[in-house]
Amino acid sequence: MKPEYLHNLKIAPLSENTVEDDFSVIYEFYRPKLVVIVNSYIPSQEDAEEIIHDVFIKLWEKWGTLQITSNFTGYIYSMTRNACLDYLRAKKNKLTKEMSAEQQEFWLNHGALADDMASSILADELQSLVDKAIEQLPEKCKKVFTKSRMEGLCHKEISKELEISPKTVENHMSRALRQLRVALSEYLPSLFL
Repeated sequence: MKPEYLHNLKIAPLSENTVEDDFSVIYEFYRPKLVVIVNSYIPSQEDAEEIIHDVFIKLWEKWGTLQITSNFTGYIYSMTRNACLDYLRAKKNKLTKEMSAEQQEFWLNHGALADDMASSILADELQSLVDKAIEQLPEKCKKVFTKSRMEGLCHKEISKELEISPKTVENHMSRALRQLRVALSEYLPSLFL
């Protein structure tokens, strides 16, 4: 079996003579990929190895009855991700049971405080980036954008105040937003302009 074939592998009942050979090829091909997936969830190398081992044991146990009609790679990756999530849930439940009520309250409050601090730092950093991007706009464009977004003026009011046509205001706003989108493109999923 070639590795290119493994990506689109469809499980069908195999003869008993080839099951171990096929499974060995699959193990050798997918194990390194599963290590990467598991390590992204689980920091402990020992626990990660155990999860990968469990995934292959479950796969082996289901091998004779497995009916995969789509791609095998997606199936084994889903199995691995689910095994990681099960492990993390079990670990969380175990830790929760072992903690006293006071400890749980401390960690909940500590986590909320850390989230608030991180959000505040991120907001400050993002505001700084937006301010820098606005400063780099052409002067007229910057003036129109500031009056619209910072001062809350409508296009008509900006037009009257700057003595330019409403269409020119629209053009400056379009240009400003386009340049800001480019300047802040890596932050756009969390920033709406």
